[in-house]
Amino acid sequence: MRPPTIRDESRSLQWVFPLLIISIAVCCTAILLFPWLVHWGSFHLASGIWYIFSHVCHQEVARCLILWGVSLPVCTRCLAIYLGGFLGVLIAPFCRIHAAWLLSHSNFLFGPVIVVGMDVGLDIAGIWPNTGLSRAGTGGILGVALGLYTTLGLGRKS
Repeated sequence: MRPPTIRDESRSLQWVFPLLIISIAVCCTAILLFPWLVHWGSFHLASGIWYIFSHVCHQEVARCLILWGVSLPVCTRCLAIYLGGFLGVLIAPFCRIHAAWLLSHSNFLFGPVIVVGMDVGLDIAGIWPNTGLSRAGTGGILGVALGLYTTLGLGRKS
């Protein structure tokens, strides 16, 4: 069996990249369209979006961004993870040259996880209260890393 070449990897990214872009774009669009749907009376569709995201987010209204007087169906950290993931998927094709190195050093994923853990842990311990900005920042960093590594990893293995 011959080792994969850059040409093989780019072929595998041909289906991975569009699939991930479409998936994450649908999620981000659903989140950001939610207040508009509520505002214009599309309650059935809005309820469906709220229900779907209730399985991945606590949806605590005090921790959600409010647009047009309506809280988003995910908290600030989850929103940042989705938007950061979208950015990570978008930049992945530009990182293909370094994919082998990045994937062999996947321990870099622990950094964003640790940062989110510290933000949550310090808040729970009462040492440092997290804020909407810290939740968005830590979530965004985690999202970019997850989007990048997921795209490169799926593109490499397919």
